[in-house]
Order: sequence, then C-alpha cells, then structure tokens
Amino acid sequence: MNRHTWLTMLFLLGAGIVGCVHAEPKAYDLVKYQGKAGSVTIAFDFADGYPEASTMKITEGKKTTAFNLEGLDNIQFVPAKGGGSIKRVSLDLSGDDRAPAKVTGSYVAGEKTVAFTLTKRK
Repeated sequence: MNRHTWLTMLFLLGAGIVGCVHAEPKAYDLVKYQGKAGSVTIAFDFADGYPEASTMKITEGKKTTAFNLEGLDNIQFVPAKGGGSIKRVSLDLSGDDRAPAKVTGSYVAGEKTVAFTLTKRK
C-alpha cells in the first residue's frame, strides 16, 4: 500500500473512534428555571432524569452564591459556603417528578420565609 492509502485509513479509523466517544446518549435533560423574589434572583437548573445533578445559584445585589443539593423528597438546597442572608431553599418538587413548566418554592432568610415561582428559561 502506498502512503496515501495508509493516511486515509488512519484518518478514517481516528474519525470512527472520536465519533463513537461523542455519540453517547445523555443520562438526563437539563431544564433551566429562573425567577425573582424580593431583591434576589434565583437560577435553578433541574437535571430531569438525574436530580442529583441539579444546581442552584442565588444573586443578592452583586453577590452570587452557589447552593448544594441537600434533599430530594422536596428538593432542598443550602449555601455551598456561608452564603448571604438565605440559609435554605425548598422547592415544591420531588426528585422523582418530571420537569414542570413552573416550579414554586420558598427560601428562609433570617426569621422570614419568602415564597417564589420560577419559570423555564430559553
């Protein structure tokens, strides 16, 4: 075989291997929600099909705090590091639920509980 044939075979083999690696199906769909409650903005990414991968970020003024998932019965989040005034977020959504059009919930800031509604982002 000549050099051109070897290079072509090597290229096709490499493309086939790379194609196989990138063709794996996703284990879940990521559904993004956002909403406001008072002076805070809430961003919730729901991993539909694998809720343990869900994330939440809350912005108070110019400070954004990441929250860690704490419970799946009624999905709950707590600040990853200290956080601002918000110490716990509870959603009216179970880890077994499919992604709804809207998500309702509440957060606790000091002695006050604030209700909110999140809608799907595009």
